[in-house]
Amino acid sequence: MFVIFGNYTAPIEEVDSHRDEHLQFIGGLVAAGKIVAVGRRAAGDGSVVILSAESGDAALALFSDDPYIEAGVVEYELAAEFTAGLKAPGLEDYS
Repeated sequence: MFVIFGNYTAPIEEVDSHRDEHLQFIGGLVAAGKIVAVGRRAAGDGSVVILSAESGDAALALFSDDPYIEAGVVEYELAAEFTAGLKAPGLEDYS
């Protein structure tokens, strides 16, 4: 599993102007079983994504069509790779 940080590169008002399209895109990754959890950081300067992928490069590649990327308002970085020792019920298929 991987932790990805999304770091906003534009003022929050500009980021939010693309938010509906971004959330639709992210919803597709959730529905596809790629994203375990995602959300905006409390500081409002970016996001955290926990996801399942074959590699760090594959994890980052999932975001290539993100409307935030296309608008130039975020940069994604691989924060960590980890092996989940315990998983909440319903998350058994994630690795």
